Amino acid sequence: MPVGSVLTEAILGIAAIIVASLFAGVYFTGVNQVMDAEQLHIDWLKDRLSHECMILHVYATTDSNTITLWIKNVGTKAVSQELLKKSELMIISQTRVYYLLYGGSGESWTFKILNDVDSDDRWDRGETIQVKAFLNSTLTSGDYQVSFILYNGVKCSQEFSPYAF
Repeated sequence: MPVGSVLTEAILGIAAIIVASLFAGVYFTGVNQVMDAEQLHIDWLKDRLSHECMILHVYATTDSNTITLWIKNVGTKAVSQELLKKSELMIISQTRVYYLLYGGSGESWTFKILNDVDSDDRWDRGETIQVKAFLNSTLTSGDYQVSFILYNGVKCSQEFSPYAF
């Protein structure tokens, strides 16, 4: 066998190994990216599943522009006050939608933790917050839906009708 033929076969063999290792590198990089994306999705799902709230009661009258809600944390995780302040409040009727953010002037909402059992200033499992919504106009009689949306998109809702006095 001539030396040139052996040399050619060796070069082709080395080239095949290099090409195979390039393909393997690209493949494993893609697999790692998919695994990272899946881990992010799993972390997001864990966060959503560990937070849950339940509106216990809604109180409003037709002659007032204030709505009071009592909301219990029935999830497995505590929510800090900073994250609570990133939550949203929506009040929906057949003719109007109110979208309220925490604090500020105009239409907004505030909260206080009513039974901070361990005095850690966090909304822990089993604790209740009182939310006060301040609107620019008084409510009319009729049916409304109020939704409290946590910072991560977890939502609790309840229908109510303002009391007429």
